[in-house]
Amino acid sequence: MNQSATLLLVDDEVNVLKSLMRLLHAHNYRLLMAASGTEALALMAREPVDLVISDMRMPHMDGAELLAKIRQQWPDTMRLLLTGHADMTQTVAAINQGEIYRYIAKPWHDDELLLIVTQALEQQKLKRENARLQQLTAEQNEALREANITLEQKVAQRTAELSQLVSFLEMTQQELKTSFRGAVPFTCWGQSILAVSSLD
Repeated sequence: MNQSATLLLVDDEVNVLKSLMRLLHAHNYRLLMAASGTEALALMAREPVDLVISDMRMPHMDGAELLAKIRQQWPDTMRLLLTGHADMTQTVAAINQGEIYRYIAKPWHDDELLLIVTQALEQQKLKRENARLQQLTAEQNEALREANITLEQKVAQRTAELSQLVSFLEMTQQELKTSFRGAVPFTCWGQSILAVSSLD
């Protein structure tokens, strides 16, 4: 999964971006970089991104505002925030507004950051699989509903045909009974004629 995951790193400090690139490049992620929130949004409008790691403190648009906008436009994209200890109040607000998966304190520990990225992508995979299964279930339920409607229509049609056949058979039977009753007196009369003839 890691090989196909696309990560967007957002920071106005080149050294931070280079450090993140070195760390994550070794794990076969596809990496994109942006030096500002505006640049990050423009980049995401051009191609899909699985996960964004953004610094909190940036000019013009801070990380909290950026990740909140990403949540609105690309809710499926996982969001991580790099933040210093002095920014904790803003970090809490960012977590609430942007529904950020986790924040990462600076300076970060490489193993911890890698673990958080892995966990975020695993959760995204589970969400996508759940959405896929729900969609599949909905499609199957709709197909079953249509099949039931078709079956009900066929049953109704067949029932109507059988009802017509029963009515026809009943009518035919009635006609046969009527014909038979009409033939009996004639037969009896014929027998009586023969009986008279034999007496002569």
